[in-house]
Amino acid sequence: MKSLKRAIALCLALCLALALAACGEAGTEGTVPAGETVPAEETVPAEDIDVEPLTVGLLGTAVKPVGVLVAEALGYFGEEGVEVNFEKVSSMNDAYMAVSTGDLDVYLFSSTAAATFIAQGATTLRVFGGTVGEGSEIMAKAGTPEITGIEDFVGKTIACQMPETGQMVLKNYIMEQGYTFGAPGEGADISFVYVNDAIPAIEGCVKGEYDYCITNSCLGYYIDQYGAAVVGTVKQFVDPYPCCRQTCNESTYEENFEALVRFETANLRGYEFYLNNMEETLDILEEYSGEDRDFLQAQLYGTGSYTPVMRVSLDPDKDACVAFYEAMVNIGEVEDTGADWDEYVVTDVYSTALGRLAGREPDNGLWSELTAYFEEHNH
Repeated sequence: MKSLKRAIALCLALCLALALAACGEAGTEGTVPAGETVPAEETVPAEDIDVEPLTVGLLGTAVKPVGVLVAEALGYFGEEGVEVNFEKVSSMNDAYMAVSTGDLDVYLFSSTAAATFIAQGATTLRVFGGTVGEGSEIMAKAGTPEITGIEDFVGKTIACQMPETGQMVLKNYIMEQGYTFGAPGEGADISFVYVNDAIPAIEGCVKGEYDYCITNSCLGYYIDQYGAAVVGTVKQFVDPYPCCRQTCNESTYEENFEALVRFETANLRGYEFYLNNMEETLDILEEYSGEDRDFLQAQLYGTGSYTPVMRVSLDPDKDACVAFYEAMVNIGEVEDTGADWDEYVVTDVYSTALGRLAGREPDNGLWSELTAYFEEHNH
């Protein structure tokens, strides 16, 4: 019965997409989700499909999943007809283990963990949406020239944290450009050192222990306090690339698909609110996180003196995700088990939710803008 719910939801999205295409109006183009459909006579209104509650993991007080946090604060999940129960998790590994076993339906952080778990045999994970992308800043001692090309790194040492996606993306790009990377003393063109925390990495650059460091979470906002400077971004070399993703259990995807669609619909509404209502959004996030309001603004909107490289996006970015997982194999970060990464990044939850909103609000330019991006970056 639960498997039929997913087929029904997919058919509804297909019918909606066909109806929108027939209208031919600007901003009403629907997306056709991948997957099987059922005959039209078997369909029922989406609101009449029973769904199971979703258990969603949150890490600390991080505000990267801003759409989810706003949707929860404004009651959008209830309006969309899905019960969402949030659980705080103690670590990324614990969260992905819980998702892989089905003890947690959805987790909203990390790209690297999904590929790592899948390569180790946990094939029950499905990446179905995005949280943020392209968040890596390259820092150095104040006065260091800005990065203009990959050759600027040759002969230098870069400090980074192992799970950070930007350092993996950059390593793969280094290989593609014909350079080598390795630990200091190995004779590689560019050396990398793993550190446990970004702050010691920045301080190490200032002391001359490292030439550069790669950080995320918009620490560049505080850079003047450390005597350092943001001299580049990984996005200069690879764009787009994924950071935190929305990941679910395979059984949730197959048996509670409609709940995921409603969750993502509310999430998209929260994203729209975030884009258009800065002060109200900052009120919500300040109460949730306890973080400094100016820093929250810097992360998500920017300030007069700081422009964030991190991009908030719910799009699955399948092409970039698959390329990233292949990069992890290329640089030896995960074992090459022959995994078909296409199988583990699914796009129909997001496209169904986006199609629904486009149908409800055909004059809303955001939905057509997101549709155009989706069609370009998910193949």
